[in-house]
Amino acid sequence: MIFVILLAGLLATFYLSAPKATSHTIEANGITGAVTNQRDAQICFDLLEKNLTAASNKDIETYIDTLVSSAHEETAQEMTTFFDTYTLAHTLLSFEIVKQEASSMLVAAQQQTINLGENSYRNHITQAHHTFVKEGAAWKIQQTVMTNTSFID
Repeated sequence: MIFVILLAGLLATFYLSAPKATSHTIEANGITGAVTNQRDAQICFDLLEKNLTAASNKDIETYIDTLVSSAHEETAQEMTTFFDTYTLAHTLLSFEIVKQEASSMLVAAQQQTINLGENSYRNHITQAHHTFVKEGAAWKIQQTVMTNTSFID
């Protein structure tokens, strides 16, 4: 079963082989790292921005649309409750491609979350490891694991 965890502070260890491409930075849009296909890198960058904007706007349909189909039902239930409880603003601070292949991509991102609501939730910056996969012709988020959370309140 695939679990998509986008707002929890879970710890995990990733073992990855070294990227086969020469690393370089695409300065115009904030994408850094082992980019082998600029077009796909931009698509995944835009998809993550769409995901975080949907989370900030509590737009469950758009949020779910950014995920692999096998995660839709379970994640919709969890995130509906989460969105009902918290009002948060999510901002993508960095997007580094760790490994890019034709149908998958691992990205290390820095994300900031700020509590805008009345329920207690600590502001923080976290490192998120996103796994993107192609589902049919579209890129989707398969998994996200949060690590290295620094509280900023």
